[in-house]
Amino acid sequence: SYMDYAMPRADDLPSFTLEHNSTPSPSNPLGLKGCGEAGAIGAPPAVINAICNAIGNNNLSMPATPAKVWAALQDVSAQQAAE
Repeated sequence: SYMDYAMPRADDLPSFTLEHNSTPSPSNPLGLKGCGEAGAIGAPPAVINAICNAIGNNNLSMPATPAKVWAALQDVSAQQAAE
């Protein structure tokens, strides 16, 4: 339990200073950078991995359209029939 574990406290940390460094983006006139898509970067590969694991075929590219998934399923069926 946490009663037996020595949890670090604020006085256990070294002192440090916090600074901000602003670097404007040269790709637009306002110098703004986007980060709204950062939370969505991991989702598409996770979905593709889940589909590949489910159908047993690692040769599936994005986007996973129904036609591509069906073709990948047919490839697996053909491989299993040939064995």
